Amino acid sequence: MEKEKPYRCEVCGKRYKNLNGLKYHRQHSPPCNPELKLSPAAMSGMSNNIGGMNVNVAGAGLVGEGMTF
Repeated sequence: MEKEKPYRCEVCGKRYKNLNGLKYHRQHSPPCNPELKLSPAAMSGMSNNIGGMNVNVAGAGLVGEGMTF
């Protein structure tokens, strides 16, 4: 396998066939590039992520007008 993918990321250990693949990985992988920050737009989508599941929590548990239980 090392002959097929000789370029290895020092942080996570992923291997690549060519140097360009490794360079792309370093630039676009948050765990391997500490300078890479998520944009606020990307972070807003994470607020509804509970336990790895996307959950719509708008109005959860609230009883609205006209609703009887």
